[in-house]
Amino acid sequence: MELRHEVFAASNWDPAACGAGVDVRVENRVVTLTGQVSSPAVRHAVECAAQRVQGIGSLVNALTVQSGSEKLRGEAGRN
Repeated sequence: MELRHEVFAASNWDPAACGAGVDVRVENRVVTLTGQVSSPAVRHAVECAAQRVQGIGSLVNALTVQSGSEKLRGEAGRN
């Protein structure tokens, strides 16, 4: 549980990764990042932030990047 919180804290500290829709699962020191992010740059930033956390055995980046049409649908729903 502590490792999960540290990964969240690391990504919230990084302005490029902060606010990304990411879930973190940890099992036997294997950290898995899941969720959908807005761009490949955000995906990479979240991964880099997680890699800075000490105590991780390995990291699985299962984040997906929203397509342009998904972004437009999401923005239309907010209006």
